[in-house]
This record gives sequence, C-alpha cells and structure tokens, in this order.
Amino acid sequence: MSYSLQFVIAASSAMALNAVIIPLLIKLAVKFGWYDNENERKIHTGNIPRIGGVGIAVSFFTVILLFFLVKSFICKDTGIMRTFLHGYWAFFAGAAAINIIGLLDDFTDLRPLYKLFGQMIMALFIILSGYYFKSFYLPFFNVTVTNVLLGKLVTFIWIVGVTNAVNLIDGLDGLSSGTTGIAAFFIGLAAFATGNVNQAILVFILFGSVMGFLLYNFPPAKLFMGDSGSLFIGFVLSVLPLYALKGTITPYTLILSISFLFIPILDTLAAIIRRKIKGVPFHSPDREHLHHKLLSLGFSNRRVLLIVYSVTFVLSLAAYLFTLTGNRGYISVLMVLWVLFTGLYILLAVKVKNNAR
Repeated sequence: MSYSLQFVIAASSAMALNAVIIPLLIKLAVKFGWYDNENERKIHTGNIPRIGGVGIAVSFFTVILLFFLVKSFICKDTGIMRTFLHGYWAFFAGAAAINIIGLLDDFTDLRPLYKLFGQMIMALFIILSGYYFKSFYLPFFNVTVTNVLLGKLVTFIWIVGVTNAVNLIDGLDGLSSGTTGIAAFFIGLAAFATGNVNQAILVFILFGSVMGFLLYNFPPAKLFMGDSGSLFIGFVLSVLPLYALKGTITPYTLILSISFLFIPILDTLAAIIRRKIKGVPFHSPDREHLHHKLLSLGFSNRRVLLIVYSVTFVLSLAAYLFTLTGNRGYISVLMVLWVLFTGLYILLAVKVKNNAR
C-alpha cells in the first residue's frame, strides 16, 4: 500500500469517526445542559455545547490504535505495534492528561494556575522522556544553538506556550480548528518529506479528527471544542514536531514549527505584552485578540477566517517547501513573512485603537 493511500485512509477514517461521534456528543450535551456560557467577552449567542474536544481526542486515539493494529495484521508483524507504542507512550500519556485537564476545566472552571501547572508537568514529562530541541537555528543571528539545557528550556516554553496559544485563539467559529487543521496537514507533509512515515500518519490522523470537528464548528457553529479540545490540539501540535521533523532539518525544527502556528503564537505574544502593559494577569480575558480586531473593522466571521486561513496556508507552504527541497532560501522567505505579518498585525492594532478614540 502506498504511503499516500495510508495518509488518506488515516485522515479520512479519523474525520468520519469524529463526524459520527459529534452528533452523539451534541445530544448528550443538550440532555444535560452542557453549554458554553455567554458573557461580555464571547462572541456567540445561544446555547452551544462545548465538548467537541472529546470527539477530537477519542477519534484521534481510536484511529491510531486501529490503524496500527490493522497494519500489524496485514504485515503479519506484531512488532510493528509494539515498537510504535514503545516509541510514543510518553506522547500518548501527555496528550491524554492534557485532554482530561481541559475537560475538567470545561465542567468545573479550574483556576488558571491549576491548568498552567498541569501543562508544565506534561511539558517536563515530554522533555524527561528525551524529546526536546537538540539544536535550534537563530535566523536573524545566523547561529545554531546546541546547548542541551537551553534546548530543554526552549522546549518547555514552546510546549506550554503553544498549548495556551491554540487555547487563546479559540474565540470564533471555525478559527482554531481551521487554523490548526491547516498546520497539521502541512506538518504531516513535512514529516513525510523527511522520511518519518509513522509520525506523518499521526499528524494526518489529527488533521482528520480536526476536520471532522470543523464540519460542525464552521460558522454558524453547532459545537465548540472547549478547553479539552484546544489544549489537546495545542499540546499535540507542539510535541509532534519533536518526533516528526528530524534528520538534516533538525536545527530548523523550531523555526518551521513556529511558522506552522505563527498566527496563534503572534496573537498570544501580543496578549502577553498587552496585559503586561496594563498590569493585569496573563489569564485575564479581553476582546483585543486578532479576531476581535478584525470583527471591529466590519469583517464578517467568514472573512476573518479567510484572512487567518490564508496567512497560515502561506507560511505553512513555505515551511513545507523547505523540508521538501532543503533550499535555505525558504528560511529567508519565512523570515520575510514573519516580519511582514507582524508589521501588518501592529498596523491593525494601531488602526483599531485609533478608531476606538
């Protein structure tokens, strides 16, 4: 069976399974009143269930298990499954724990520090399991850092930061799911381009699970993913590149990973700076995220999605082309795009602020 067909089967199976699970979750949520509460910060109105993250996680883990069981049976080699589980047990345990933390928050409103503490523990767990940035390239300084302690520190910040970044951008119908879906698709292609087939299959399964959810989350949304979904996706997309993007591109893994998830990362950095200036805690909610700014200028929900999806697509494509060709010119392209989109973000913030005056 060709690798391309394996990827298609993996993604479509996860998408189909989640598309079946979600209607059941919606019925369950309606029966027990598990809705996302309305408040002054949120954009939606009406009773919308917020347990979509359960479907994403369940379809992800289920299809992974079934896919590699079937693969072991077809190849008549039980060692395939054993080797696979041995290599990914830390990742699976961490992802499951993060999903549970998010689910607890969805139902009990955990204190932000408790959620952060849980994320930090899982980040340390992954690092202590041997997965961290062994080296990383600093593009604007043309330096490759190989210090182990610094690599572990950067990995810790990366995992916790991206997990929260995906959570923070989940504020508009279809925004977080569509953006991370695009990122997952290109990370899967990049993994395959570097010869990491099993890792590519994992990412394509995540892509399928997220796309199955997007069918119900695209505006007008029938279901939200909740923290159980956004934290889970953020964690998975922060950790999988540590497994997937290896070989000759190892020093560039951090740059490529940032590029795939540039919009959530940029918006989160802006939120940190904004709240620091205001002297309020980082977890304090506001209506100044990217989607809020674009909506305030009169853009529709779908137009906002088109803008964010397009930026994510362009950056992800450039990152993938580097993994495919090894041409370092694409790194320069990525740096130009980083500067360009950061500048546009700043101009957008200034315009919104001036309009408010």
